[in-house]
Amino acid sequence: MLKILKNEAEKMIVETDDFTLVNLLNENLWKVRGVRFAGFVKEHPYLANPKIVLNAANPKDALIKAAERIVKDVEELKKHI
Repeated sequence: MLKILKNEAEKMIVETDDFTLVNLLNENLWKVRGVRFAGFVKEHPYLANPKIVLNAANPKDALIKAAERIVKDVEELKKHI
């Protein structure tokens, strides 16, 4: 599940129920040119879903590029298995 909570010109907040995905996206967002801030918050360990907070010149494109990097890494891993 991915839910966009805020989508502004330079800021985006996305909620998901998958903490692994949050970590992967956060790590890869920092590798995307134009990203000024990428982080996540989990307000409560059991009662709240983690949220990705992103500040970039174009947050939607940055999120897409980060996801594409993850897919590329997984494809590379599959070749070596």
